[in-house]
Amino acid sequence: MSDINKVCITGHIGRNPEIKSFASGHVVVNFSVAVSEWAGKEKGEITNWFDCRAWNKKAEFIGEYAESGSLVFIEGRLGVDSYKAQDGTNRTKVFINVDEIKVVKKQQS
Repeated sequence: MSDINKVCITGHIGRNPEIKSFASGHVVVNFSVAVSEWAGKEKGEITNWFDCRAWNKKAEFIGEYAESGSLVFIEGRLGVDSYKAQDGTNRTKVFINVDEIKVVKKQQS
């Protein structure tokens, strides 16, 4: 049986998506999504933040149609970036590599 790497979330975009273009013609967008859930009477509502990344046509779509506060449905795969922090320690950062996105509702101005 093959391993499965699949994530589905629905939540609101935090800050406006950050788009970067490269000399190669590739485009990437990074953004975060807040997903809230009820954790019971004592804890109340808790919110988890998920970093997301999309490339090329999906990145362009997100940059044009999604903004801070937009309600989105995201389907994707977990990815990991490894890097060396300023203090010299090795770090990893988990993110969602977006395969599909639906902008359910844009924030009202």
